Amino acid sequence: MESHRKGDLTEAVVITELKRREIPVSVPFGDNERYDLVVETPSESFLRVQVKTGWLTDGVVQFHGKSQHTNASGNTYEQYDGDVDYFAVYCHELDQLYWMGEDEFETRATLRVEEPAVVQPAINWAADYEFDVRWPPGG
Repeated sequence: MESHRKGDLTEAVVITELKRREIPVSVPFGDNERYDLVVETPSESFLRVQVKTGWLTDGVVQFHGKSQHTNASGNTYEQYDGDVDYFAVYCHELDQLYWMGEDEFETRATLRVEEPAVVQPAINWAADYEFDVRWPPGG
């Protein structure tokens, strides 16, 4: 599936998953905002959410925390740098939704789902970032 279509599918799945949990979701009009969704927390605050497609490779879910745009000179990449509050990452292979704060990583993140050959202290275990474990934020 072409990447833009996969992104649209991921966004639709994330909205469905949020609505299934009875979380209010708003979608900004147009395609000009740095975030894809606005969600309302139980404390009635609003969060800007960027939806990302995660992919499973060698026991980890990976995703990019930067935007890519194509123009006349090729692909350009831009970090979000405070433009979003959270990333909702959906991995189609695992049918799993993850929730990660914008300030929790730089431009790429990996969430480990399988035991590695060598355990490192800085492993981000996917189970710790599952949406239902982390929602609501700060709660």
